[in-house]
Amino acid sequence: MESKQTIKLHCLENRVASGYVTFGSYWEKGTLVIPNFKNDGMDSFVLQNENKESIPVQSRITAWWPDESIKWVAHTADASKMGQEAALTAQIKSGEVSEETAELVSMIIRRNDNWLYIDNGVLSLKVPTGKNKADTLAEDIFLNGKLRVKKALPVLYLEEQGNENSTNFDLDGQTKVTRAYKAAIKAVTIEEDGPLALTIKAEGSYQHQNQNKMKFCIRMYINKNSSDIRFVHTFFFDGDEQTDFLKGLGIRFDTVLEGRPYEHHIRFAGELPFKEAAILLNSSYPRLQPSVLKKQLDGKTWGYPADSDVEKAAADLPVWNRYFLYQDSADHYRIGKQTKPQCCVLSAAEGRRAHGAMEVCGENGGILLGIRDFWQKYPSGLEVTNLAGDNAFCTAWFYSPEAKSFDFRHYDTRSYQMTSYEGFPWFGASPEGIAVTSECTLSVRSSLTEENELNTFANRVNKPPVYVESPIAYHEKQAFGYWSLPERKTESEAFLENQLDQLFDFYKNEIEARKWYGLFDYGDVMHTYDPIRHCWRYDMGGFAWQNTELVPTYWLWLYFLRTGREDVFTVAEAMSRHCSEVDFYHFGPMAGIGSRHNVRHWGCSCKEPRVSMAGHHRVYYYLTGDARIGDAMADAKDADLSMKNITYFQQKDETGPYVVIRSGPDWTSFLSNWMTQYERTLEPYYLEKIRRGIKDVSKMPFGLASGPSYRYEENGHLIYEGEDEKSPNMHLQICMGGPEVWWELADMLGDETLRKLLSVYGGFYYLTPEQKKEKTHGLIEKRPFAFPWFASDIGAYAAFFTKDKSLAKTVWKNLLNALIKIGDEAGFTPVCYATDDQKKAHMEILWIKTNFAAQWGLNTITTLELLRDALPDTMDGVRKLIEEMPGNEFHRA
Repeated sequence: MESKQTIKLHCLENRVASGYVTFGSYWEKGTLVIPNFKNDGMDSFVLQNENKESIPVQSRITAWWPDESIKWVAHTADASKMGQEAALTAQIKSGEVSEETAELVSMIIRRNDNWLYIDNGVLSLKVPTGKNKADTLAEDIFLNGKLRVKKALPVLYLEEQGNENSTNFDLDGQTKVTRAYKAAIKAVTIEEDGPLALTIKAEGSYQHQNQNKMKFCIRMYINKNSSDIRFVHTFFFDGDEQTDFLKGLGIRFDTVLEGRPYEHHIRFAGELPFKEAAILLNSSYPRLQPSVLKKQLDGKTWGYPADSDVEKAAADLPVWNRYFLYQDSADHYRIGKQTKPQCCVLSAAEGRRAHGAMEVCGENGGILLGIRDFWQKYPSGLEVTNLAGDNAFCTAWFYSPEAKSFDFRHYDTRSYQMTSYEGFPWFGASPEGIAVTSECTLSVRSSLTEENELNTFANRVNKPPVYVESPIAYHEKQAFGYWSLPERKTESEAFLENQLDQLFDFYKNEIEARKWYGLFDYGDVMHTYDPIRHCWRYDMGGFAWQNTELVPTYWLWLYFLRTGREDVFTVAEAMSRHCSEVDFYHFGPMAGIGSRHNVRHWGCSCKEPRVSMAGHHRVYYYLTGDARIGDAMADAKDADLSMKNITYFQQKDETGPYVVIRSGPDWTSFLSNWMTQYERTLEPYYLEKIRRGIKDVSKMPFGLASGPSYRYEENGHLIYEGEDEKSPNMHLQICMGGPEVWWELADMLGDETLRKLLSVYGGFYYLTPEQKKEKTHGLIEKRPFAFPWFASDIGAYAAFFTKDKSLAKTVWKNLLNALIKIGDEAGFTPVCYATDDQKKAHMEILWIKTNFAAQWGLNTITTLELLRDALPDTMDGVRKLIEEMPGNEFHRA
């Protein structure tokens, strides 16, 4: 067996090395070519654990280099066999597989026009694909030949405006009625069909009578010899925000329960154990000893004779047919139970943060059902109805019907363009086309679980394994461009590393302190802090939610790559999941375009391609192979074609309407989308658009400094129409991920033209107005090149490649002085503004803005990589540098 280099992987701390996992591997340009690569890649890679035991691994290529060598691969394997550390080796010669691997075959054992028949070794089930697909995701789920789940089906409740005769009045005087919608599955696609991993995607919308609303995409993940099925559920808003309010959203599992009702168990995982049954054997007459109840709840009550006191008591005890767990906020959950729909609900227990898993089990088995990020993405819920029956209905609620319906409307009926920084005077707060993704796992069991096993399952659902290489390995191979590893060899390096750590820790703590949680909010952070109210400006137009503005995604993902910290991965993962769904439009006239920051994530009248560009989420996608993130990046690939539908990108002349874009952040966002789509597919269409635009810019009189606005043609052409001295947008070229997109693209393509453009522009940005005027023959003089420290990364790139020591010094001067000045080196150190009744200190950074935080963090990480040698060793040296700054003032954005 010939092989290439071996990649060493480890499971992140605080993650559970259990269940199947998908992880990515990165290969440098030209190093890996596997002829005759098969769809499942079973004969292309060897995976071994610490004991040198070979583990079957299924693989698929997720990105190529332009020379058609392999760039990224997603691999799926059993984490329990991988353990904490593993090694992956590529095989150049295909066809060499282990005996165990050779015996593995597809889990789809039969198919016809209407059904897929699946058997993974322990589970068998049917997936409807033809005329029978109707409203179900899967049917007849057997565990080792025993029917356990009859159906798995999506459920939706909408609260809608009712008719005049309705008596259900809302507080605003409108009538409301709740309607149950059934899923109407339109398409079923087999995305991955290998011997270890089977992925099936169901797409459709919800239907009530003849009305269809709210699209969905649901993936089912089935793995070899696993009793788990993982469901990744994406809900798309496709209705009228004035009338359609979300009342319930989830997946229901019709579960077969054997035995008598008192042998039908319900358990919830939580801070304290909760375990009951449809009938609790706790009777006064006939008197049952406490030991009977204990044995019952421990699952040891089977086989009481018909004439026993247990049977007599059971016939005359309340039947609790419904139990539910409802997380109503990030800090409170409630468990309720009910005998009949026409009777009251009893409050059974309350707590702070539920673990988001339940067990419903009969005499010979049942299910475990868990929702990931249960309390973080409230109002979530778990529910079982008809618990006493042979068929219990178990629902994973991503939005619990116990909650007040979710209102998609804006916070006002007008825009506040100037006072609240909302972009434009017109109203632009439509949610049509936004999405939100949730995840649940069904585990089919043959008996009631042992003590703590439900909590173990919940932990696995919430903290699934993540396998990555070391930061050093990614850095050596220059994955994702230019970023630095932490070093503390000098006093100034230690200072900067401390600031970077404090910065992340501050935001991690703010997520908890400010409760930035909820189904449509979790993963985002706020934009601007209000030191007077000691809170973020949650209610002030363009100062509220951040929505990828100034790329906190880039900062967090590069910070993860350099540190390898699990808590950083968790925060960055949540941000990518949220921002790739809620913040941009997945269909409709603005498909591929995002909404800028606002009180509602979709509320700003500014619709921008920079918000939704694929670059925000590439790290997450390639490290994990996440298919839903892949969908979202693909949704953005043709964002440029939607620009004609956005008013402020349109102009008109005698030839008719045309689109005007800026070289950054618009064109850079398109490049990010096209680069990602090209490396994933090698479609020449996207490469041609990239090449065309670079060629156009190279012909402009001042390269990237030209314009900055161009007439845009949908084939990728940028048409220069002169210099705009009134433009305020030069800083937007470089603070929305532009340099990172440009230089990774330049290296990917080996494009010397783009490298030259970057090197020239990095120096040009720091020229004085007089120098700019001289270099451009008077055409560029008054245009503001604001926030020079935003340009640290592109300035560092220019200084590094041209070996310009003067420019390197200027870059560091601006970047350092953005955070500190003489006499004030506190940086990101928070201070206490209040102490609560429990003596807990509440912290703040009075001046903090996420624009500043994200840009300073990102630019420092990249500048340390490119210009570390130009950084003074001591803090005295740093102080001398910033003393040279005019006025020695902060330059925070």
